[in-house]
Amino acid sequence: MMRRLILLAALFAIPCSAHPQGCTQCRDNAAATPPATQTAYRHAIILLVATAATLFTGTVILLKRSR
Repeated sequence: MMRRLILLAALFAIPCSAHPQGCTQCRDNAAATPPATQTAYRHAIILLVATAATLFTGTVILLKRSR
């Protein structure tokens, strides 16, 4: 049982590989678009973050109430 716990802890301790190249490509592609499109991208990012934050907060509230 102890070996399984150690193995599980080791698996969670291994960091995921990062792919930073995608961010650079996205930034370069967005910089090559007209200013109106860049503004639309910024608004879309804010909308996506707000939606995810609302879902997360709502889930936490629901879980705390059911407890």
